[in-house]
Amino acid sequence: MARVDGIAKATGAAIYAADVRRPGMLFAAVVRSPFPSARIVSIDASEARAMPGVHAVLTGQDVGSALFGRRVRDVPILAQSVVRFAGEAVAAIAAEDRATAQRAAAAVRVEYAPLPAVLTPEEAFAPGAPLVHEAAWAYDGAVVKEGDQPANLQSKVAWQAGGDIEAALAASAHTVDLEFTTPAQHQGYIEPQACVCEVGRDGRVRVWAANKSPYRLREQLATPLGLSPERYEVHLVPVGGDFGGKGAPMDVPLCAELARSTGRPVQLARRYTEDLMAANPAHASRTRVRAGCDADGRITALDVHLVFNGGAYAGFKPVPTVNLHGAHGAGSSYRIPAIRIQSLVAYTHTVPGGHRRAPGAPQTVFAVESALDELARVAGRDPVAFRRANLLRDGDAAPLGDTYAEVRGVQTLDAAMAAQRPVPAPAGMLHGMGIAIYDRGTGIGRSSMALRAEPGGGVTAFVSFPENGAGAHTAVQTLVARGLGLAPAQVAVEPLTTDELPPDDGVGGSRVTASVGELCARAVAAFQAERPAPGQSVQATITPGGTRRVTAFAVQIAQVAVDPETGAVHLLHMLTAHDVAEVVNPLAHQVQIEGGVVMALSAALLEDLAVVDGRVTAANLGDFKLASQRDAPPIEVVLVPGGLGVGAANVKGIGEMGNVAVPAAVANAVRDAIGARVRALPITAEAVYGLLHEGASA
Repeated sequence: MARVDGIAKATGAAIYAADVRRPGMLFAAVVRSPFPSARIVSIDASEARAMPGVHAVLTGQDVGSALFGRRVRDVPILAQSVVRFAGEAVAAIAAEDRATAQRAAAAVRVEYAPLPAVLTPEEAFAPGAPLVHEAAWAYDGAVVKEGDQPANLQSKVAWQAGGDIEAALAASAHTVDLEFTTPAQHQGYIEPQACVCEVGRDGRVRVWAANKSPYRLREQLATPLGLSPERYEVHLVPVGGDFGGKGAPMDVPLCAELARSTGRPVQLARRYTEDLMAANPAHASRTRVRAGCDADGRITALDVHLVFNGGAYAGFKPVPTVNLHGAHGAGSSYRIPAIRIQSLVAYTHTVPGGHRRAPGAPQTVFAVESALDELARVAGRDPVAFRRANLLRDGDAAPLGDTYAEVRGVQTLDAAMAAQRPVPAPAGMLHGMGIAIYDRGTGIGRSSMALRAEPGGGVTAFVSFPENGAGAHTAVQTLVARGLGLAPAQVAVEPLTTDELPPDDGVGGSRVTASVGELCARAVAAFQAERPAPGQSVQATITPGGTRRVTAFAVQIAQVAVDPETGAVHLLHMLTAHDVAEVVNPLAHQVQIEGGVVMALSAALLEDLAVVDGRVTAANLGDFKLASQRDAPPIEVVLVPGGLGVGAANVKGIGEMGNVAVPAAVANAVRDAIGARVRALPITAEAVYGLLHEGASA
């Protein structure tokens, strides 16, 4: 099946946010703080303002104290009297061309008075620690209250089921107590953050942005700029990769202020260095896992305590708890009679944390699946057999009480093991095999579309969501064509602006294909019932809910070879098995799986923003290592079809299934190879060498 957006992207015809050109458009550059915590003593922009071609230089005084955010509104448009992370925007310039804007930015003189900084959650939570925000509880949308402890708390959630966790652990025949860490990691999208803003004579703000949730962006812009959501018109443009990182307003409020100040359209497109140092990477984490089992290898208790580094602002997380919902899934694949999960997010003077493919789940599953693997070994059990014995079955409730229409973890594990074949390690290297499991539910979001009959028998599908690279528009074309008995080429797909269709929740949450399936079915039914003549159209909308509860399982099996002389880890093979229902587009489905696996292998072995003294030091793609084709091992995909999905297309989510459990599988394979447990990502040769030769803790 051809991608509906494929030709435009392959030929360069696709218009991304940075490609948008408006009459009289200016270009922006940003002055960013070199300090993680400092008071702004003075800003001298006289030289910049005097430069030919410069139309505006804005500072915090010029834009006011309005705040924005996805849920918590705590992010200033430009720093107000203090900076809270290295990379925070302090001033902005709009000029005739980008080079002039950058020269002007370099000419702005900012005097700082450095202040004490807290750079880790441990420092932030310590008694008497400097406060990142004097009154974090007072922000619109804040979930903390005045007096909440520890200090610098951004969010805290907890779940418990099954009785006294301490008693259950004490009564266990075997236990483990381990701590795991993960670093801040960028989403790795190809297209840096970019936007264009234009203020019309009517005062309405028109926006083109690399943003996956245009209607939510419109709502998030309303407060900081003092306009109602309807005063914004967001134009949908292709998103050049997202992976969770493009759901926040980011630079749009600042870009809009520049446009309003100059009376001209303005483009603000980041360099990749700016994106790495000042976007919204995955949260660094520290997780303690205590787990126990009885003498027969049945899990008796699981206690998970997660602490995430939320960075300087909470405004990049949309969920009501302002936490990372992946924490809720700790141990969710297994029968666990006593469980406790606590998840804390800290304010620190570092780059604000945001979402990355299955937010919080990779960090959580790395820790929990590594700990359960170690528990199996302590109990003298084979890690695969241990998991099989403890996996949920049909009719079981998950540890926190969730129930599903079916549970296919055992079937997925059995399919993976049936396909698994040993790949020998090169001579002189140590071979290891590791396994990890993840499960995730699928839901349906709010969305809308319209179908218009065209001369000649074709139709145009007008959609309310952008194409973020995963193939959502192709799914629309496929399902509408099937429903109306047309060839795919007879169905055009066109995104509209936020003025033209009812609201949509945006692309994300592994809900898009399920939502598209339900939406297309309703639109096709309305189209057939109305029998529109050419030029006439029908509209369909969907809202969340009304579907059966399902979960999907993924089993990851990694084989590695470890060089005992250097500690280098070489990937030999990855097997990735998935519990699926119907598959709308087999090729796109496979690409989602393989892409997720490679992204996760990159996170497992390479990626680290290397935040040192509060500064991102891996601030270019030479230092922030992303896996390339040469780093990818052979990947074998196993599908377990026939499951119960959701929506009219009967599907299960796949976009966040391929990546989550892979780092744990690799870590478990290294443990199998060397006999020692790696407890930090990325898994470096130095760490493995230390475990092999020095007994050092990884």
